[in-house]
Amino acid sequence: MRFLLLPFSWLYGLVMFCRNKAFDLGVLRSESVGVPVISVGNMTMGGTGKTPLVEYTVQRCLFKDRQVAVVSRGYGRASTGVLVVSDGKSVLANAVQGGDEPVQIAGRFPDARVVVGERRVDAARTAVTRLNADVIVLDDGFQHRYLRRNLDIVVVDSRRNLLDTPLIPAGERREPLSAMRRASCVALSRVDDAEDGQTWWGRLAEMWQVPTIHYRYKVSRVVRAKTNVALPPNELRTKRFFLFSGIGDHAGFVGQMRREGMLVVGDMRFPDHHTFSEEDVKAIVKRMVDAGADSVLTTEKDFVRLTAGSALLDVFGAQHPLHYAEIAVEIVRGKEMFDSMIDRCLEGEVA
Repeated sequence: MRFLLLPFSWLYGLVMFCRNKAFDLGVLRSESVGVPVISVGNMTMGGTGKTPLVEYTVQRCLFKDRQVAVVSRGYGRASTGVLVVSDGKSVLANAVQGGDEPVQIAGRFPDARVVVGERRVDAARTAVTRLNADVIVLDDGFQHRYLRRNLDIVVVDSRRNLLDTPLIPAGERREPLSAMRRASCVALSRVDDAEDGQTWWGRLAEMWQVPTIHYRYKVSRVVRAKTNVALPPNELRTKRFFLFSGIGDHAGFVGQMRREGMLVVGDMRFPDHHTFSEEDVKAIVKRMVDAGADSVLTTEKDFVRLTAGSALLDVFGAQHPLHYAEIAVEIVRGKEMFDSMIDRCLEGEVA
């Protein structure tokens, strides 16, 4: 099937090449919103581990006392146009209205503004003019070139060989590999050590010729949904967990929890950005009971979607406690360089 789709991938690649050339030559124009813009995007469809790096970038901006706003499309939301998810004081939308990832970020960072919109330029202008943002973090922005950015970070999943990944629709790659050259920084996700060795990304690094960081994930907390209280570390290794998620990399989520030392007795996968129903939750509880688990564990993003219909949390009940895992980024190579790039961008030194 992939072979039959290759001609369409070549046509798609030609269209993307011409589009990028139009931006490079000024035929299509990128618009400035008057403040530094840091874009965090990727080269492929599906989960690459981008959201935790967006959160790391937001945290760095807040650490530098900046009025940061996160701007994204708000994938999967029911609303249209520009919507303020958070004004830096209150979260004003749920996952159905604003999208799961924007609402997750708004909950994590109460001082950050979060704005969604199909036209990211309009959303960014709203953040600057209405919410007084002095820096924009553009989520999933590598291909959205209409908003001018000062720092272009591209996340690449180290487990997914871009050299062997065809363009859409035969594969999941969004752009020709030549697009990597316009990146300010390449961020390799899910790297368990700091050595390149003879890996594919070590070879590809010769093509992009831009600074590269390596990062992996760690579980910062496992939180009980009803109480917002973190489980103590000893309970993480004595409880039997049943896992479920509706994210792009369910297997990665399960593997990460096992690497953290949790006893995973079963799991259940849903489509990415899945909207949960009461029947789904009842099916999860049944599978949990059948597996002999003590608790149910999901991702923070899935928990955000569940809270959009608050009654769904009641289905779990006290006998089937629901927990969610908060994930943080650990940069194993290039942390000082990456932080410095962000800091210089905030001061207007990165073009």
